[in-house]
Amino acid sequence: MGRWIAARINGFGGRGLRITFVRYVWGGLFLLLGGACTEIIDVDLGSMDSILVVDAKLTTDTTSHQVKLNRSCDYYDPDVDRTAVVGAEVYVLREDGSRIDYLEDLSSPGLYRTAPDVYGEIGKTYTLHIEADADGDGSRECYEAESKMPIIPPIDSIRPMHGMGMPPFYVSNPSRLGWNIMIYAQDPPTKENYGFSFAIGDRVYFDSITDIFCFPDMFTSGIYLAGLTIYFFADEPSDSTRVPALKAGDSVTMILYSFTDAYNQYISDVNEAVSTDLPVFSAAPSNVRGNISNGAFGCFAVYSISRASCIIPSRSDDQADDVH
Repeated sequence: MGRWIAARINGFGGRGLRITFVRYVWGGLFLLLGGACTEIIDVDLGSMDSILVVDAKLTTDTTSHQVKLNRSCDYYDPDVDRTAVVGAEVYVLREDGSRIDYLEDLSSPGLYRTAPDVYGEIGKTYTLHIEADADGDGSRECYEAESKMPIIPPIDSIRPMHGMGMPPFYVSNPSRLGWNIMIYAQDPPTKENYGFSFAIGDRVYFDSITDIFCFPDMFTSGIYLAGLTIYFFADEPSDSTRVPALKAGDSVTMILYSFTDAYNQYISDVNEAVSTDLPVFSAAPSNVRGNISNGAFGCFAVYSISRASCIIPSRSDDQADDVH
């Protein structure tokens, strides 16, 4: 800093001024740093009422769907590790008035599950109802959210191709080879919000809200995706714990999600809120926008899912083997 200030001053004055100014700057810095001390300061962060935090999901998969309920708490709250909201009534109403119950999992506080044979239907509207005592006053408050199951295109097939990563999502580099996993599917002309994750064998990767690959549908609406690379698996991955190298015989499954506008926005807000790239002196990000009523945080995520798989061939094979 001293050299930068001296250079600026030298542009306006002579040599004597520059030398004198540098001496004063460095002398001041020495006294400041040499006399520095450490003092513990207790910051009063204030307090606020507890707010219900909802993580609710319903998809087209036939499985046990979940709702997680927690309450917000103050930073110094001694019960920060015990925020689960128990004893709530949670259910979803279909358009015909029939009810999907989410029953409390007594072995996991704050978790509510449906029966394992439940699934959502494309084009149907679902309404979440929650009655829970989030603020601890002894009485339940009511919360609701409504969402329509979005359409999703079927995946015709996926194919593996060995070589450089293919654009537009990967930069071709002759020194970095691996397996491209390419999708073949018709994208409807309507604007949709897509996301992708993948599985190798039975293990699913990148399916968390901060890892999922959100696809910019505005560039492909109405177009047939004829071999678009969605994932690239390098032969020598920089982090094999996150993206492992593929070998002959591996079964790779591409998982396509179709999100509502509300949930797509929620994903974007969450990723912005947890980003570590914000400048040090920037303003704090705004609250994450959800779709739960009565001032609750969180989102009722209603989304459809489509899958396709392929087998990684040996490098000596002339063609990659795909499974529809």
